[in-house]
Amino acid sequence: MSYDIYLKERVSGETIMLPNKHMMTGGTYRADYDEKTGTFSPSAINEAWLNITYNYSRYYYEAAEGDKRFYGEKEWPKEEGVHNLGIRGLYGKTGLESLSMLKDLISRIESNYKKNGDWITTKRSKIVYKDDFGKELEFVEILGKKIKYTEEKIDVEVYEGPSSDYWASTAANAIKPLYQLLVFAELRPDGIWYGD
Repeated sequence: MSYDIYLKERVSGETIMLPNKHMMTGGTYRADYDEKTGTFSPSAINEAWLNITYNYSRYYYEAAEGDKRFYGEKEWPKEEGVHNLGIRGLYGKTGLESLSMLKDLISRIESNYKKNGDWITTKRSKIVYKDDFGKELEFVEILGKKIKYTEEKIDVEVYEGPSSDYWASTAANAIKPLYQLLVFAELRPDGIWYGD
């Protein structure tokens, strides 16, 4: 799961085309294929669009907690009342309105996961999947397959700093896309955020 977040034109609803191409990538992105090497590389695009993995959502909900700017009605799953929407709290706001919101999310995440300027290590629970022989399985190995497995909840230590693994749920990884959205908002403060 992921968030597809767009900055769109107020009147037409079309995704804003930026004056210069960018190479901001997220969980999914456009890519060019090199037939000689058999490899893919990110394509430069003009769209004010970014895909962000849902793996970072815990940080966004936590940083938005108590800030009424991030609260609203849930569209899915539909629940009555006003809820913390996390990063979805940007949806429907202008780029200008979102500037302080994005900066506040970044600041709060850093203040929660940095001490004396250094990223900290936290503990959290993790579900691991094991086959009948005790070998740990990746979730994708069992997804949609008839593999017998057991679930085990374990405590793990997580370094909250930057990881070369985009999918790693760390505070530093969660902040990077916020800076990317901040650039879009600064370039087009008149745009409106849409997503999912």
